[in-house]
Amino acid sequence: RKRTDALGQAFAGSQLQIQIYVNRRPEELSQRLASALPSLPSHSRLRWVSPLEGKRFVEYQDMAFLSAVGFNDAKRALKTFWPLGGPSWDALAVVEAGRASQEGILLVEAKSHPPEMCSVGCRASPASYRKIETALNQTKRWLGVSEQLNWTGSLYQFANRLAHLYFFREVVRIQAWLANVYFLNDPHSSTSMEVWGVAIAKVKA
Repeated sequence: RKRTDALGQAFAGSQLQIQIYVNRRPEELSQRLASALPSLPSHSRLRWVSPLEGKRFVEYQDMAFLSAVGFNDAKRALKTFWPLGGPSWDALAVVEAGRASQEGILLVEAKSHPPEMCSVGCRASPASYRKIETALNQTKRWLGVSEQLNWTGSLYQFANRLAHLYFFREVVRIQAWLANVYFLNDPHSSTSMEVWGVAIAKVKA
């Protein structure tokens, strides 16, 4: 079944919700994220670059997402760090703070019900898998997590987003933030605050 219409607008779920907030309620979304991310530079502004209605709600990945946020210089490093077919970002924003040293990227992953956080795991080719495993192990060390833990199983999507946060902050030294946006009471798959709390705790564990 198609998830979007001919213009790229989603029919339901977290994809539709994030499209609505980025295009119709960006200030509300930005304010909520700013309150949840106290390390954002004070007086910074989020300039949303996807999913934009004027660009058919495109979600960027690989080199295209670096172009979208204006960091083309990081493309060679990303090619070394992660194979093609990386995360397709639900939303992206440039963090503008008036001074170049404080500008950065906000990476957004959106969900409307807990099963969206799980997947079949990493299904990369052997060569790509080795590159991914190296990147994930680097991320684990950065976060103080045992390398013996498997990050390529059902929570692989969550793990590879963390790896890209590591890539920006530690590999190319670009300010970056990762926001997981969980929608409450979406009509397509209603989830309460209590249910989210239990699910998120399990994923983090």
